[in-house]
Formats: sequence, structure tokens, C-alpha cells
Amino acid sequence: MSASGEILSTPSGGRYPLKCITVRPVRLELRGRFPIVGRLKNRGSARGVAAAVPVLAGFVWLRPDRLAASPVITPDVSAEGHRALDVFWYTTVATGVAFALVCLALAVLLVRYRAGRSRKAAYETGTGKGAALATLALAGLVFVVIDLNLVRMSKRDISEYLFNFPGGPGVVRVEVMPQQWAWNVRYPGPDGAFNDGDDVVALNVLRVPVGRPVMLNLKSKDVVHAFFVPNLRLKHDANPGLVTRSWFTVTKPGSYEIVCSQVCGWAHYLMKGTLIAMPESEWKAWLAEAEADAARRFDAADREQLWGWEWVP
Repeated sequence: MSASGEILSTPSGGRYPLKCITVRPVRLELRGRFPIVGRLKNRGSARGVAAAVPVLAGFVWLRPDRLAASPVITPDVSAEGHRALDVFWYTTVATGVAFALVCLALAVLLVRYRAGRSRKAAYETGTGKGAALATLALAGLVFVVIDLNLVRMSKRDISEYLFNFPGGPGVVRVEVMPQQWAWNVRYPGPDGAFNDGDDVVALNVLRVPVGRPVMLNLKSKDVVHAFFVPNLRLKHDANPGLVTRSWFTVTKPGSYEIVCSQVCGWAHYLMKGTLIAMPESEWKAWLAEAEADAARRFDAADREQLWGWEWVP
């Protein structure tokens, strides 16, 4: 039915009464003065500002030194773990400062150009040359200050740590073969070679000395797994048919959890291991006893014991 009450016909020729709905434009205005947040007439704005205050205060209070000392945060016991934290905190602080500046600019503009003031805001579609130049300038500033610095930090860490694999007689070499749902660990025997009768083999336990670099060769038996030790800030994929390498140095004795950070099947949650960091003398005593035990236990007929591979330096 039209506004005059006529019955409108449909394209198929049928006659159905239709209602015409008139939508009136709604104009929202911020009335009143803005001297104090508590006196805002617009309650939604007041609540938004009130909610932002504790968020910004919490951002200021949660400094890296306070979080590092918190019992909730996993302590870093790696000589190189600070690199991951440095990138994380730079990203968090830089983007947080950028967010705070945007919020401050919005607040200033809302107050300065509120309704009732003599100063009038100009309507801008954002399609002009000035708006395009301003957008490019802000984007370029963010790219230079945040993104390029992240690239620089990442490149430094790759060259100084990630691919700067240690060598020499002081390096502890370990082969790790994850499988559904366990961690197989292999140390070379007294001959220094892998995958023979004098190797030390362990299940779900990786023992390392404190203060010495530990070099890992990782290769999965079945599906993609990821060797993740939160206390070392270390996570590295283990792929079937491909040896990947990683290394770390533990700075504090203790027992730390090894978990798989790639979903690898229905029992993925059960795939846990233990990294035991020991003083040098205790680790050497354990290794000597484990080598003697391995020589006694080795069965040449059991070929499944020889799951290792040629070491990749």
C-alpha cells in the first residue's frame, strides 16, 4: 500500500497489501560542556574514557622488569633467550605508544571541535591530495620507526645467534627424534660417532650441562613436531625426512618442560619431556655411567635401536 492508501501490484500480477515505512534521519549531537569527564552529557563517551584510563595505567605499570620478576611469567634460563624478549617488548612498546598517540589525538579533536564551540570542524571525505599525503606520511613513519627496526633486530639475531652454530670440542651434540607422542634422545658414545652400539639413548629426558652450548639435530619420525622449551625461549620445527638444527646454552640448573607446539595427533597434549640442566661435574658423571650402561644393553640384532643419522654440523 502506498502512502495514499493504494494497493500495489506485484510483478506477477498478484495484489498484496504493502506497508511503506518512512525512515527519518537521526542526528546525534554531543551537548553540554566537556571540562570534566564526570560532567559529560554523553554517557557512552564517559564510559569509554573511564575504561581507557585503567588500560593505559596498566600498560604503564606492566614494565618488562616487573613482568620478568613475576611468578606468572616463565623465567628465562637461556644465554640467548633475551633476544626473543627484546623483539617482543620493542614491538609491544612501539605499537603501544603509537596507539596511545592516536587515542590522544582523537580525544583532543573531540574536545576541541565539540558541538557548541565557535570553532567549526570542516567536513572531509578523505579523498583529497592532502589526506593522501598525510596518510602516506603516517604510514611511512610507522614503517621506519617500527617495521625497519624489527627487520634490523631480526637480521642481527639471525647472524649473531640463530645461524651462528657453535663448534669445537666444548659443544654437546644431541640428536632428537620426536614421534607420536614421545621424544627420543641420542648422545654419541666415546667414539664420538652417532648411530652405533655405544650411543646413549633416552626417552623424554634431555640432560645437558650448565654453561656449555648444546647443539641439536632434529628429525621427526612421522609427522611435523616442534621442539619447544619455554624457559629457553626456544622453539624449532622437526620435520620427517629433513634434519633441522638449533642450539642453546642453559645458564641455571633445574628441570624444565619440553613440549610439542605443533598439533601432531589426538594425543598431542601428552607429548611432554623434561630438560634437566646439571652442573658440569654431575653431567659428566651421569654420562660416564650412561655410556657404560648403553654398552651392556646394546643388542646388535635389534635394528630399531639404530634410529639415528649422520651428524649434521
